[in-house]
Amino acid sequence: GGELNQVWSNLVENALDAIQQGGEVVVSARCENNRVVVRVVDNGPGIPPDVEKKIFDPFFTTKAVGEGTGLGLDISRRIVRTHDGVIEVDSRPGRTEFRVMLPAVLPGTDA
Repeated sequence: GGELNQVWSNLVENALDAIQQGGEVVVSARCENNRVVVRVVDNGPGIPPDVEKKIFDPFFTTKAVGEGTGLGLDISRRIVRTHDGVIEVDSRPGRTEFRVMLPAVLPGTDA
């Protein structure tokens, strides 16, 4: 649980950094096809395609020097993978969605 809290924190902080004043960040979670799917969606400017290809690379950041290490998304991806999950991003101007998909533990099954 604690590791996954770091994932949620990284995704929400990045979304908050991306939006303009008055922007919106929406976090949702639901069960879909035996997976828990958590979405963090913002209405910021979006991630340019050339940048999107690199966002999970260690030490890659678009933030100014001293404002970010470029490790948040790399660490998040590694944490999600250790829980047999996947993290994806879809972005365009006005809407960026990070999606984390984790296996659901269904009632009556072994965890």
